[in-house]
Amino acid sequence: MHQRSVSPTGKFGFHISTCHAKIAQAVATWEDSWCTFYLNHLGHVMDLARPILQWPEFDIVCKLTLEKVVPRLLLPLQSDGRVLKSSLIHGDCWDGNTATDMKTGEAFVFDVCSFYGHNVYDTGNWRAPRHRLSNLAYIKNYKKCFPVSEPEEDWDARNLLYSLTFNIGNTIYIPGSSQRQVVYNDMTTLCEMFCPDDIKQELTALRIFQNRASHLANSIDVAGGDGDEVEAEGRRKKKKKKKKK
Repeated sequence: MHQRSVSPTGKFGFHISTCHAKIAQAVATWEDSWCTFYLNHLGHVMDLARPILQWPEFDIVCKLTLEKVVPRLLLPLQSDGRVLKSSLIHGDCWDGNTATDMKTGEAFVFDVCSFYGHNVYDTGNWRAPRHRLSNLAYIKNYKKCFPVSEPEEDWDARNLLYSLTFNIGNTIYIPGSSQRQVVYNDMTTLCEMFCPDDIKQELTALRIFQNRASHLANSIDVAGGDGDEVEAEGRRKKKKKKKKK
């Protein structure tokens, strides 16, 4: 599929929207740039996850991943004369969506949510320890069939980046998914690799804001408590006066 497929437009995308489990993917478009396509695809999944992954740090790493990490890792794939083939990908390739025909012995895949993209996008789903395909032997053999895209040194970071859509999706359609923290940690790792100053600055600013907000809330509680005591004391005095009369 990765080797023989040819995009009908020569671009990245698909002619219709496809679904990854319950998630309608933002793939019904055609883009010359894989970076642009993946930005929209990942950004859409992040937007769907925000009601579930509600915490300020998550918003920060999401923003920096889209603004800094994605361009840093994906633009070079089509820079300096490099050409990136648009391949038909499975979209949810893991051991649970593969099988063998018992009569012919041929392997086959199912439950696809396809589009035309960078072929190794599919291997992002293999990274998760919950899948048998996470065994590095599968990646080693895959690389024998498909030369690593340049820059080669970015391969593992790109693989981690591609894993985000699958793990964020896992948090959306599986209640109580353990991937919540995994996703945050992975995005933090990528940000610390490619925009360390930005993430440090953003998180520091957030902590300062949170400390000030906490201090203000405590001050209001204390002030409110003193006011309540004064009011209660006033009521006690009134009762004493009534008893004397």
